Amino acid sequence: MDELGNQTVRVIGRTRLKRGVMRDVTTAEYPGCSVQPVTSTEGVPIAKSETWVIYAPPGFPESTENVLAVDGIGVRLHVDGDLQTWFDEDGLADHVWGHLKKWEG
Repeated sequence: MDELGNQTVRVIGRTRLKRGVMRDVTTAEYPGCSVQPVTSTEGVPIAKSETWVIYAPPGFPESTENVLAVDGIGVRLHVDGDLQTWFDEDGLADHVWGHLKKWEG
């Protein structure tokens, strides 16, 4: 399968420590992804975008609980709605697609 993009997406697991303090730990990395803003305005930095679309290799976790860190994007993102696995004409998983939004955590 051809890579969908050149970005690596890291899935961040959040663990609650004492007194409600959260610790972030990278639980998995997925190279070959493409994460792009849904809309953009010339002259506005890419990190100011609110909504993003992800194209990831098959097997990318479809959990809506995941916080994601993406190469080249300064903000963390999380799944907005459901991610969907798309299949080719032979019924084999081709890619995972969905929307992301800025994580406000």
